[in-house]
Amino acid sequence: MSNESATPLADVVAVPKTSSRLVRVTGALIALGIVLSVVALPDAGNRVRFGYAYLWGFTFLWTVVLGSLFFVGLQHLTSAVWSVVVRRVAEMIAAPMWLLGLLFLPVLAFVLFPDQFPVFPWTDAALVEHDHLLLEKRAYLNVPFFVIRAVVFLALWIAFSRYFVGKSLRQDHGEGGFAASAAMRRMSAPFTLVFAATATLAGVDWLMSLSPRWFSTMFGVYIFAGMVVASLAAITIATVWMRKAGILGAGVVTEDHLYNLGCLLFAFVCFWAYIAFSQYMLIWYANVPEESFYFVSRLKGGWLPVSVALAVVRFVVPFMALLSRRAKMNPRILFWVSILMLAGQFLDLYWIVMPELHEGHPVLGWQEIGPSLLMVGVVILYFTRFLGRNGPLAVGDPLLGESRQFRL
Repeated sequence: MSNESATPLADVVAVPKTSSRLVRVTGALIALGIVLSVVALPDAGNRVRFGYAYLWGFTFLWTVVLGSLFFVGLQHLTSAVWSVVVRRVAEMIAAPMWLLGLLFLPVLAFVLFPDQFPVFPWTDAALVEHDHLLLEKRAYLNVPFFVIRAVVFLALWIAFSRYFVGKSLRQDHGEGGFAASAAMRRMSAPFTLVFAATATLAGVDWLMSLSPRWFSTMFGVYIFAGMVVASLAAITIATVWMRKAGILGAGVVTEDHLYNLGCLLFAFVCFWAYIAFSQYMLIWYANVPEESFYFVSRLKGGWLPVSVALAVVRFVVPFMALLSRRAKMNPRILFWVSILMLAGQFLDLYWIVMPELHEGHPVLGWQEIGPSLLMVGVVILYFTRFLGRNGPLAVGDPLLGESRQFRL
Protein backbone atom coordinates (compact mmCIF):
# COMPACT_ATOMS: atom_id res chain seq x y z
CA MET A 1 0.00 0.00 0.00
CA SER A 2 1.34 3.42 -0.89
CA ASN A 3 1.86 6.09 1.73
CA GLU A 4 -0.83 8.17 0.11
CA SER A 5 -3.44 5.43 0.38
CA ALA A 6 -2.55 4.89 4.01
CA THR A 7 -3.22 8.53 4.89
CA PRO A 8 -5.81 8.93 7.65
CA LEU A 9 -9.38 9.55 6.55
CA ALA A 10 -9.47 13.11 7.86
CA ASP A 11 -6.45 13.99 5.69
CA VAL A 12 -7.81 12.40 2.54
CA VAL A 13 -11.35 13.74 2.44
CA ALA A 14 -13.38 16.49 3.91
CA VAL A 15 -15.50 15.01 6.68
CA PRO A 16 -19.07 15.32 5.39
CA LYS A 17 -21.82 17.02 7.32
CA THR A 18 -25.47 16.20 6.69
CA SER A 19 -27.24 19.16 5.16
CA SER A 20 -30.22 20.00 7.32
CA ARG A 21 -31.77 21.85 4.40
CA LEU A 22 -31.53 18.77 2.15
CA VAL A 23 -33.03 16.62 4.91
CA ARG A 24 -35.95 19.04 5.24
CA VAL A 25 -36.55 19.05 1.50
CA THR A 26 -36.47 15.26 1.21
CA GLY A 27 -38.67 14.98 4.29
CA ALA A 28 -41.20 17.26 2.61
CA LEU A 29 -41.07 15.14 -0.57
CA ILE A 30 -41.69 11.95 1.41
CA ALA A 31 -44.54 13.50 3.40
CA LEU A 32 -46.21 14.90 0.27
CA GLY A 33 -45.78 11.58 -1.54
CA ILE A 34 -47.39 9.68 1.34
CA VAL A 35 -50.30 12.12 1.57
CA LEU A 36 -51.03 12.02 -2.18
CA SER A 37 -50.80 8.23 -2.17
CA VAL A 38 -53.10 7.78 0.81
CA VAL A 39 -55.67 10.23 -0.59
CA ALA A 40 -55.81 8.21 -3.81
CA LEU A 41 -56.66 4.90 -2.13
CA PRO A 42 -60.36 5.30 -1.17
CA ASP A 43 -61.61 6.00 -4.71
CA ALA A 44 -61.56 2.99 -7.06
CA GLY A 45 -60.48 4.96 -10.14
CA ASN A 46 -57.72 6.80 -8.31
CA ARG A 47 -56.62 3.55 -6.69
CA VAL A 48 -55.99 1.98 -10.10
CA ARG A 49 -54.00 5.03 -11.19
CA PHE A 50 -52.06 4.88 -7.94
CA GLY A 51 -51.20 1.22 -8.60
CA TYR A 52 -49.67 1.92 -12.00
CA ALA A 53 -47.96 5.08 -10.70
CA TYR A 54 -46.48 3.21 -7.75
CA LEU A 55 -45.07 0.53 -10.05
CA TRP A 56 -43.63 3.29 -12.23
CA GLY A 57 -41.91 5.00 -9.31
CA PHE A 58 -40.73 1.74 -7.74
CA THR A 59 -39.16 0.40 -10.92
CA PHE A 60 -37.35 3.72 -11.43
CA LEU A 61 -35.82 3.45 -7.96
CA TRP A 62 -35.08 -0.24 -8.54
CA THR A 63 -33.13 0.42 -11.75
CA VAL A 64 -30.99 3.09 -10.10
CA VAL A 65 -30.21 1.11 -6.94
CA LEU A 66 -29.64 -2.29 -8.55
CA GLY A 67 -27.69 -0.70 -11.41
CA SER A 68 -25.37 0.94 -8.87
CA LEU A 69 -24.81 -2.44 -7.21
CA PHE A 70 -23.95 -3.85 -10.63
CA PHE A 71 -21.41 -1.03 -11.07
CA VAL A 72 -19.80 -1.95 -7.73
CA GLY A 73 -19.63 -5.63 -8.64
CA LEU A 74 -18.25 -4.84 -12.09
CA GLN A 75 -15.40 -2.78 -10.66
CA HIS A 76 -14.39 -5.66 -8.38
CA LEU A 77 -14.75 -8.17 -11.21
CA THR A 78 -12.41 -6.23 -13.49
CA SER A 79 -10.04 -5.14 -10.67
CA ALA A 80 -10.50 -1.59 -11.92
CA VAL A 81 -8.10 0.95 -10.44
CA TRP A 82 -9.50 4.23 -11.75
CA SER A 83 -12.94 3.73 -10.16
CA VAL A 84 -11.81 3.23 -6.54
CA VAL A 85 -12.20 6.96 -5.86
CA VAL A 86 -15.84 6.92 -7.04
CA ARG A 87 -16.82 3.41 -5.95
CA ARG A 88 -18.06 4.56 -2.54
CA VAL A 89 -20.53 6.86 -4.31
CA ALA A 90 -21.98 3.82 -6.07
CA GLU A 91 -22.00 1.92 -2.77
CA MET A 92 -24.02 4.74 -1.18
CA ILE A 93 -26.67 4.44 -3.88
CA ALA A 94 -26.65 0.63 -3.72
CA ALA A 95 -26.82 0.49 0.09
CA PRO A 96 -30.61 1.10 0.43
CA MET A 97 -31.33 -2.18 -1.36
CA TRP A 98 -33.11 -3.42 1.77
CA LEU A 99 -35.53 -0.51 1.41
CA LEU A 100 -36.57 -1.95 -1.95
CA GLY A 101 -37.81 -4.99 -0.06
CA LEU A 102 -40.10 -2.81 2.05
CA LEU A 103 -41.19 -0.66 -0.87
CA PHE A 104 -42.03 -3.79 -2.87
CA LEU A 105 -44.80 -4.77 -0.44
CA PRO A 106 -47.45 -2.65 -2.23
CA VAL A 107 -46.51 -4.36 -5.51
CA LEU A 108 -47.18 -7.69 -3.81
CA ALA A 109 -50.54 -6.27 -2.73
CA PHE A 110 -51.35 -5.53 -6.38
CA VAL A 111 -50.86 -9.22 -7.16
CA LEU A 112 -52.51 -10.64 -4.04
CA PHE A 113 -55.56 -8.34 -4.21
CA PRO A 114 -56.27 -7.89 -7.92
CA ASP A 115 -59.87 -6.85 -7.29
CA GLN A 116 -58.66 -3.75 -5.45
CA PHE A 117 -55.57 -3.11 -7.59
CA PRO A 118 -56.14 -4.41 -11.16
CA VAL A 119 -52.62 -3.68 -12.35
CA PHE A 120 -51.44 -7.04 -13.72
CA PRO A 121 -54.00 -8.49 -16.18
CA TRP A 122 -52.80 -12.08 -15.67
CA THR A 123 -54.06 -11.97 -12.06
CA ASP A 124 -57.65 -11.86 -13.38
CA ALA A 125 -58.70 -15.53 -13.30
CA ALA A 126 -61.78 -14.95 -15.45
CA LEU A 127 -59.72 -13.24 -18.14
CA VAL A 128 -57.10 -15.98 -18.16
CA GLU A 129 -59.68 -18.76 -18.44
CA HIS A 130 -61.02 -17.29 -21.68
CA ASP A 131 -57.66 -16.45 -23.23
CA HIS A 132 -55.73 -19.33 -24.78
CA LEU A 133 -52.48 -17.37 -24.86
CA LEU A 134 -52.63 -16.48 -21.17
CA LEU A 135 -53.53 -20.07 -20.33
CA GLU A 136 -50.32 -21.19 -22.03
CA LYS A 137 -48.32 -18.75 -19.87
CA ARG A 138 -50.08 -19.61 -16.61
CA ALA A 139 -47.33 -22.02 -15.54
CA TYR A 140 -45.04 -19.00 -15.20
CA LEU A 141 -47.48 -16.12 -14.67
CA ASN A 142 -49.27 -17.18 -11.52
CA VAL A 143 -49.44 -15.48 -8.14
CA PRO A 144 -47.54 -18.00 -5.94
CA PHE A 145 -44.64 -18.31 -8.40
CA PHE A 146 -44.52 -14.53 -8.90
CA VAL A 147 -44.26 -13.95 -5.15
CA ILE A 148 -41.60 -16.63 -4.71
CA ARG A 149 -39.50 -15.17 -7.53
CA ALA A 150 -39.78 -11.64 -6.16
CA VAL A 151 -38.76 -12.73 -2.66
CA VAL A 152 -35.78 -14.66 -4.00
CA PHE A 153 -34.65 -11.77 -6.21
CA LEU A 154 -34.86 -9.20 -3.44
CA ALA A 155 -33.20 -11.51 -0.90
CA LEU A 156 -30.26 -12.11 -3.24
CA TRP A 157 -29.82 -8.43 -4.06
CA ILE A 158 -30.02 -7.42 -0.40
CA ALA A 159 -27.46 -10.09 0.54
CA PHE A 160 -25.00 -8.96 -2.15
CA SER A 161 -25.53 -5.30 -1.29
CA ARG A 162 -24.82 -5.91 2.38
CA TYR A 163 -21.77 -7.99 1.49
CA PHE A 164 -20.07 -5.52 -0.86
CA VAL A 165 -21.00 -2.33 0.99
CA GLY A 166 -20.41 -3.80 4.44
CA LYS A 167 -17.02 -5.24 3.56
CA SER A 168 -15.94 -1.98 1.97
CA LEU A 169 -16.97 0.00 5.06
CA ARG A 170 -15.12 -2.43 7.34
CA GLN A 171 -12.02 -1.94 5.19
CA ASP A 172 -12.14 1.72 6.19
CA HIS A 173 -11.49 0.62 9.77
CA GLY A 174 -8.55 -1.60 8.86
CA GLU A 175 -10.39 -4.91 8.52
CA GLY A 176 -9.23 -7.14 5.69
CA GLY A 177 -6.98 -5.02 3.52
CA PHE A 178 -5.84 -6.95 0.45
CA ALA A 179 -7.65 -10.09 1.65
CA ALA A 180 -10.98 -8.24 1.74
CA SER A 181 -10.43 -6.86 -1.75
CA ALA A 182 -9.58 -10.35 -3.02
CA ALA A 183 -12.71 -11.78 -1.38
CA MET A 184 -14.91 -9.16 -3.00
CA ARG A 185 -13.23 -9.85 -6.32
CA ARG A 186 -14.03 -13.56 -6.00
CA MET A 187 -17.63 -12.84 -5.03
CA SER A 188 -18.13 -10.47 -7.97
CA ALA A 189 -18.18 -13.31 -10.52
CA PRO A 190 -21.14 -15.21 -9.04
CA PHE A 191 -22.86 -11.89 -8.35
CA THR A 192 -22.63 -10.93 -12.02
CA LEU A 193 -24.24 -14.21 -13.07
CA VAL A 194 -26.98 -13.86 -10.46
CA PHE A 195 -27.54 -10.25 -11.48
CA ALA A 196 -27.92 -11.15 -15.16
CA ALA A 197 -30.58 -13.78 -14.45
CA THR A 198 -32.53 -11.98 -11.73
CA ALA A 199 -32.55 -8.52 -13.32
CA THR A 200 -33.83 -10.02 -16.58
CA LEU A 201 -36.58 -12.04 -14.92
CA ALA A 202 -37.58 -9.16 -12.65
CA GLY A 203 -37.94 -6.91 -15.70
CA VAL A 204 -40.18 -9.51 -17.31
CA ASP A 205 -42.22 -10.01 -14.13
CA TRP A 206 -42.68 -6.42 -13.04
CA LEU A 207 -42.86 -4.61 -16.39
CA MET A 208 -43.30 -6.91 -19.37
CA SER A 209 -46.12 -8.85 -17.68
CA LEU A 210 -48.22 -5.67 -17.65
CA SER A 211 -48.86 -6.69 -21.26
CA PRO A 212 -48.89 -10.49 -20.82
CA ARG A 213 -49.88 -11.22 -24.43
CA TRP A 214 -46.75 -9.53 -25.75
CA PHE A 215 -43.61 -11.38 -26.86
CA SER A 216 -40.08 -9.93 -26.96
CA THR A 217 -36.84 -11.80 -26.38
CA MET A 218 -34.94 -8.49 -26.12
CA PHE A 219 -36.94 -6.87 -23.35
CA GLY A 220 -34.61 -8.04 -20.56
CA VAL A 221 -31.59 -6.54 -22.33
CA TYR A 222 -33.57 -3.35 -22.94
CA ILE A 223 -34.25 -3.02 -19.20
CA PHE A 224 -30.60 -3.77 -18.43
CA ALA A 225 -29.39 -1.06 -20.81
CA GLY A 226 -31.70 1.53 -19.26
CA MET A 227 -30.72 0.41 -15.78
CA VAL A 228 -26.99 0.91 -16.44
CA VAL A 229 -27.55 4.34 -18.00
CA ALA A 230 -29.71 5.45 -15.06
CA SER A 231 -27.29 4.22 -12.40
CA LEU A 232 -24.27 5.72 -14.17
CA ALA A 233 -26.14 9.02 -14.37
CA ALA A 234 -26.95 8.91 -10.64
CA ILE A 235 -23.33 8.05 -9.76
CA THR A 236 -22.05 10.87 -11.97
CA ILE A 237 -24.47 13.43 -10.48
CA ALA A 238 -23.48 12.48 -6.93
CA THR A 239 -19.76 12.46 -7.78
CA VAL A 240 -19.81 15.88 -9.43
CA TRP A 241 -21.87 17.35 -6.58
CA MET A 242 -19.58 15.90 -3.88
CA ARG A 243 -16.51 17.02 -5.83
CA LYS A 244 -17.80 20.57 -6.10
CA ALA A 245 -18.81 20.63 -2.43
CA GLY A 246 -15.33 19.51 -1.39
CA ILE A 247 -16.65 16.37 0.27
CA LEU A 248 -14.28 14.15 -1.70
CA GLY A 249 -11.28 16.32 -0.91
CA ALA A 250 -9.15 18.49 -3.16
CA GLY A 251 -7.98 16.88 -6.38
CA VAL A 252 -9.20 13.36 -5.49
CA VAL A 253 -11.56 13.03 -8.45
CA THR A 254 -9.75 14.49 -11.43
CA GLU A 255 -10.80 15.21 -14.99
CA ASP A 256 -9.36 11.81 -15.93
CA HIS A 257 -11.80 10.07 -13.59
CA LEU A 258 -14.64 12.18 -14.94
CA TYR A 259 -13.60 11.26 -18.47
CA ASN A 260 -14.01 7.56 -17.70
CA LEU A 261 -17.47 8.21 -16.26
CA GLY A 262 -18.30 10.23 -19.35
CA CYS A 263 -17.09 7.45 -21.63
CA LEU A 264 -19.24 4.89 -19.83
CA LEU A 265 -22.25 7.18 -20.07
CA PHE A 266 -21.65 7.72 -23.78
CA ALA A 267 -21.11 4.02 -24.44
CA PHE A 268 -24.27 2.88 -22.69
CA VAL A 269 -26.36 5.65 -24.23
CA CYS A 270 -25.35 4.18 -27.59
CA PHE A 271 -25.96 0.65 -26.31
CA TRP A 272 -29.47 1.56 -25.12
CA ALA A 273 -30.27 3.13 -28.49
CA TYR A 274 -28.95 0.05 -30.30
CA ILE A 275 -31.08 -2.32 -28.23
CA ALA A 276 -34.17 -0.09 -28.43
CA PHE A 277 -33.92 0.23 -32.21
CA SER A 278 -33.13 -3.47 -32.67
CA GLN A 279 -36.18 -4.52 -30.64
CA TYR A 280 -38.41 -2.15 -32.60
CA MET A 281 -36.91 -2.97 -36.01
CA LEU A 282 -37.20 -6.74 -35.61
CA ILE A 283 -40.80 -6.54 -34.45
CA TRP A 284 -41.70 -4.04 -37.18
CA TYR A 285 -40.05 -6.17 -39.88
CA ALA A 286 -41.70 -9.42 -38.75
CA ASN A 287 -45.08 -7.70 -38.37
CA VAL A 288 -46.47 -10.47 -36.15
CA PRO A 289 -49.67 -9.31 -34.39
CA GLU A 290 -48.61 -10.85 -31.04
CA GLU A 291 -45.55 -8.57 -31.09
CA SER A 292 -46.39 -5.47 -33.12
CA PHE A 293 -49.46 -4.33 -31.13
CA TYR A 294 -47.18 -3.19 -28.29
CA PHE A 295 -45.50 -0.55 -30.45
CA VAL A 296 -48.62 0.30 -32.44
CA SER A 297 -50.33 1.50 -29.27
CA ARG A 298 -47.31 3.66 -28.44
CA LEU A 299 -46.98 5.21 -31.89
CA LYS A 300 -50.47 6.62 -32.25
CA GLY A 301 -52.53 9.35 -30.62
CA GLY A 302 -50.99 11.21 -27.72
CA TRP A 303 -48.32 8.54 -27.21
CA LEU A 304 -46.49 9.36 -30.46
CA PRO A 305 -44.96 12.61 -29.09
CA VAL A 306 -43.87 10.70 -25.97
CA SER A 307 -42.14 8.08 -28.12
CA VAL A 308 -40.36 10.78 -30.13
CA ALA A 309 -39.37 12.64 -26.96
CA LEU A 310 -38.00 9.40 -25.54
CA ALA A 311 -35.63 8.98 -28.47
CA VAL A 312 -34.51 12.60 -28.25
CA VAL A 313 -34.00 12.64 -24.47
CA ARG A 314 -32.44 9.21 -24.14
CA PHE A 315 -30.20 9.25 -27.21
CA VAL A 316 -30.02 12.29 -29.50
CA VAL A 317 -29.22 14.98 -26.94
CA PRO A 318 -26.86 12.90 -24.72
CA PHE A 319 -25.06 11.56 -27.79
CA MET A 320 -24.43 15.03 -29.20
CA ALA A 321 -23.57 16.51 -25.81
CA LEU A 322 -20.99 13.83 -24.92
CA LEU A 323 -19.50 13.31 -28.36
CA SER A 324 -16.34 15.36 -27.79
CA ARG A 325 -13.49 14.46 -25.46
CA ARG A 326 -13.71 17.83 -23.72
CA ALA A 327 -17.38 17.32 -22.89
CA LYS A 328 -16.64 14.02 -21.15
CA MET A 329 -14.24 15.83 -18.81
CA ASN A 330 -16.45 18.84 -18.12
CA PRO A 331 -18.21 18.44 -14.74
CA ARG A 332 -20.96 20.91 -15.61
CA ILE A 333 -21.83 19.13 -18.86
CA LEU A 334 -21.66 15.73 -17.18
CA PHE A 335 -23.93 16.90 -14.37
CA TRP A 336 -26.70 18.28 -16.57
CA VAL A 337 -26.51 15.52 -19.16
CA SER A 338 -26.81 12.99 -16.32
CA ILE A 339 -29.87 14.84 -15.02
CA LEU A 340 -31.34 14.52 -18.50
CA MET A 341 -30.49 10.82 -18.59
CA LEU A 342 -32.30 10.20 -15.30
CA ALA A 343 -35.28 12.10 -16.68
CA GLY A 344 -35.04 9.88 -19.77
CA GLN A 345 -35.16 6.74 -17.63
CA PHE A 346 -38.17 8.15 -15.81
CA LEU A 347 -39.87 8.86 -19.15
CA ASP A 348 -38.91 5.44 -20.50
CA LEU A 349 -40.56 3.62 -17.61
CA TYR A 350 -43.63 5.85 -17.96
CA TRP A 351 -43.71 4.85 -21.64
CA ILE A 352 -43.57 1.18 -20.64
CA VAL A 353 -46.09 1.26 -17.79
CA MET A 354 -48.73 3.89 -18.44
CA PRO A 355 -50.01 2.96 -21.93
CA GLU A 356 -51.41 -0.20 -20.36
CA LEU A 357 -53.78 2.05 -18.37
CA HIS A 358 -54.21 5.08 -20.63
CA GLU A 359 -54.40 3.68 -24.14
CA GLY A 360 -55.23 6.79 -26.12
CA HIS A 361 -53.03 9.45 -24.59
CA PRO A 362 -50.70 10.02 -21.63
CA VAL A 363 -52.15 11.25 -18.35
CA LEU A 364 -50.15 12.81 -15.53
CA GLY A 365 -51.97 14.04 -12.43
CA TRP A 366 -51.49 14.13 -8.70
CA GLN A 367 -52.42 10.44 -8.57
CA GLU A 368 -49.29 9.60 -10.57
CA ILE A 369 -46.95 12.07 -8.86
CA GLY A 370 -47.33 10.93 -5.24
CA PRO A 371 -45.47 7.58 -5.40
CA SER A 372 -42.59 9.08 -7.40
CA LEU A 373 -42.11 11.88 -4.86
CA LEU A 374 -42.02 9.23 -2.14
CA MET A 375 -39.40 7.14 -3.96
CA VAL A 376 -37.12 10.06 -4.82
CA GLY A 377 -37.37 11.46 -1.30
CA VAL A 378 -36.56 8.12 0.33
CA VAL A 379 -33.42 7.45 -1.70
CA ILE A 380 -32.03 10.99 -1.35
CA LEU A 381 -32.68 10.97 2.39
CA TYR A 382 -30.94 7.60 2.75
CA PHE A 383 -27.99 8.83 0.66
CA THR A 384 -27.69 11.93 2.86
CA ARG A 385 -27.83 9.89 6.06
CA PHE A 386 -25.28 7.41 4.74
CA LEU A 387 -22.94 10.22 3.77
CA GLY A 388 -23.25 11.73 7.24
CA ARG A 389 -22.27 8.46 8.95
CA ASN A 390 -19.62 7.04 6.61
CA GLY A 391 -16.65 8.30 4.68
CA PRO A 392 -17.18 9.35 1.06
CA LEU A 393 -14.09 7.41 -0.05
CA ALA A 394 -13.11 3.76 0.28
CA VAL A 395 -9.99 4.71 2.25
CA GLY A 396 -9.30 1.11 3.25
CA ASP A 397 -8.96 -0.10 -0.34
CA PRO A 398 -5.26 -0.85 -1.02
CA LEU A 399 -5.65 0.57 -4.54
CA LEU A 400 -6.92 3.97 -3.43
CA GLY A 401 -3.50 5.64 -3.72
CA GLU A 402 -3.01 4.26 -7.21
CA SER A 403 -6.52 5.32 -8.15
CA ARG A 404 -5.89 8.88 -7.01
CA GLN A 405 -2.82 8.99 -9.25
CA PHE A 406 -4.74 7.61 -12.24
CA ARG A 407 -4.01 9.42 -15.48
CA LEU A 408 -5.17 8.68 -19.00
